[in-house]
Order: sequence, then structure tokens, then C-alpha cells
Amino acid sequence: MKTFSETQRYAKAVYRLAYEAKSLDVLEKDFLKLKEILDQSSDLKNFIKNPTHKYSVINNVIDSLAKHFSFSDLFSRFLKVLNKNRRFFFLEKIVNNFFDLLLNEKGEILATLKLSHTISDSEKADISKKLDDILKKKINISFSVDPSLLVGSILQIGSTMIDTSAKTRLNNLLNK
Repeated sequence: MKTFSETQRYAKAVYRLAYEAKSLDVLEKDFLKLKEILDQSSDLKNFIKNPTHKYSVINNVIDSLAKHFSFSDLFSRFLKVLNKNRRFFFLEKIVNNFFDLLLNEKGEILATLKLSHTISDSEKADISKKLDDILKKKINISFSVDPSLLVGSILQIGSTMIDTSAKTRLNNLLNK
């Protein structure tokens, strides 16, 4: 029997509500907007991660975000439930869990691949195809370059990480 973390339960609950209300596409857009906002604003990210803010302060922020970004009523109420339950600081994890759930329901998997150097579009396509074939699912993979890896790569598929970077190997040697 599979157990879910608290953040996964919240993501699944709001997913089910939207699915039953036939507004999953609207909820997905709200989550995408919020993800973009969080990616662009370290101040908001830090605010959310701080569990010491007063209930009323967080509700005011939720109301401002909902109004400014035209969040759906379901999404606004969901954010307020998180606040009421004193779980608003989990929001970033819940956003990630929601997208994992959404991709899984579509039969897709989200993956990231950090490389030490740039690769061509055809190499990216080859990697994507090989992962699709191995996992027997459609893989949505994002590529990035991190020169600090020296050589090698870090592949993350869901919660599984495969790290073949020289940086990690050197750090492991130094720690021994």
C-alpha cells in the first residue's frame, strides 16, 4: 500500500475537486501562474516558507495574489484552506506534487537533466527517446547546463536522482 506525504494529499485533494467540477484545466493554469510567480520572486518564496506569519497577513497576501492574477475561486479557497490549516509554508512542495500528479494522470513523467556542457537538439531528442523507451512512458525532460559539475550529469526523474558528476565524486572523496 502506497503512503502519501501531507503535501501529496493536499495536491491530490485539490486535483480531485477540480476534476469533479470539470475545471482541471482552470486549476492547472492557476498552478502554472503561481509556479511562475514563485520562480520569479524570491521574496514571495521566502514569505511562503516562513511559518510564523499571522493568519490574517497570509490571507491578505492570498487575496492580493488572487485578485492580481485572477485566480479561480477554487484555487483561492484552496490557498486559504492551507493557511487555515497552518500548512501554507508547504505551498511550493504542493505545487510540485500537483504537477507530478497531473503528469502521472496523463501518463507522463517529469525529468530534469543537468549537464556540464551544452548539447545539440538532436542529442536532446535522442536522450528523451531513450528515456521514453526505458520507462515506457512519455518523459517531459528539461535540460540545463551547470559548469560547476566539471564533467558528467545529474538526472532527476521524480524523486529518483542519478548523479554522475565529477563535482559530487570529488566532494565525496574530500568528505572521506
